[in-house]
Amino acid sequence: MRITTNMMYNRGLSSLSAATERQNTAYEQLYSGNKFKTAGQDPSGMGQKMALTKEIDLFQQYSVNGSLLENSLGHEETILTSINEAMLSAQTLMQKSNDSALSQADRESVAKELEGLQQQMFDLMNSRNSQGEYIFGGNQSKNQPFVKDVDGNYAFQGDTGQREIQVSPTVRIPANDSGQDLFETIPTRRTASADTANIQVKVSDQGQFDNFYRTRYDSALASNKYTVTTVAGTPDSYQITDPGGTVLQNGDYVAGGEINFNGLTLSLDQVAGTVQEFSLDKPKNDNILNGISDFIDALRDPSLSNGDFQLKAQDAQIHLGNARQRVDTGIGSLGGRMNSLEQVMSSNTGLDTLNQQARAKVSEIDLYEVISALSKENAAMSASQQAFSNISKLTLFDYIR
Repeated sequence: MRITTNMMYNRGLSSLSAATERQNTAYEQLYSGNKFKTAGQDPSGMGQKMALTKEIDLFQQYSVNGSLLENSLGHEETILTSINEAMLSAQTLMQKSNDSALSQADRESVAKELEGLQQQMFDLMNSRNSQGEYIFGGNQSKNQPFVKDVDGNYAFQGDTGQREIQVSPTVRIPANDSGQDLFETIPTRRTASADTANIQVKVSDQGQFDNFYRTRYDSALASNKYTVTTVAGTPDSYQITDPGGTVLQNGDYVAGGEINFNGLTLSLDQVAGTVQEFSLDKPKNDNILNGISDFIDALRDPSLSNGDFQLKAQDAQIHLGNARQRVDTGIGSLGGRMNSLEQVMSSNTGLDTLNQQARAKVSEIDLYEVISALSKENAAMSASQQAFSNISKLTLFDYIR
């Protein structure tokens, strides 16, 4: 085989070019930290890297969502705690005012304090978050949820929706609560009323009666009417039947005496042998601010008898107590959501770390391996350069000599 000068130069340049390319690749890997730059260099590796990068970016967004949710829930918790404290102060004032020794001037002073607390609660119920959205408006976050009309009545104009934030591939957590449940539909005091002339009905134990009312009131019935039937005998007796005719209680009857029945005190002033009736009043729910307004009006009404004022005070305190329970439940729900968020974010951090490690194994270099390869390529380049230099000097005249 005849070796020409062109062949020697072409083989030398090809060897130097290949060595240079391998050397440049090793330097690029060393500087960038990546095994490959294009899909052509490692199609399978590039596919895995892109899939893992997508997962990592997704978990980074979940982390941002989690931070926003944590801020939102913490803000709402602070507001509900402040509202609860205002309610407690109002309840204390109501208890203080339910004293027959207080003068009208004293009651006016209490009314002014209650107005201040009511305004504070109204402002808190219309609180906004850091994005300027109303917290308790449901999905109507751009509209003020609680308003006061020209007659002085407070009303809710939001909805019952909850805005959810996704914090993992499968978990969405509510970021707010509707004021409808927290402040608007608060149960007022449950009561019963006489339906006939010769029976008086009074709630003597509100807790016991509330339990009875909760299990016995049926909104599907046209009337939740109970019957007290007295029978002459030795001794006289009575029995109380429900709307379906079932006997719930019986015993001895004394005209003018009291009958205690599930938290109610029933007084009949007729001789035995009569039938009297009473009904469970229809349940009513109202905005807590309206309940406070009603009591403020009672404080400022000097014509109210002491007995009527005590009933108004009882109405207001029970309504406010129910509102505090509702807010306490809301705070508890927030705590549960924050605990869930903490657990999800901890899990996300672990998964994100695994994805980062997997991507590094697929696409990032082993530093020691690259340095070793670079040293080898540098040596190969030096050897190629030296060999080409020596071969390029060879001529026929050198051989003749």
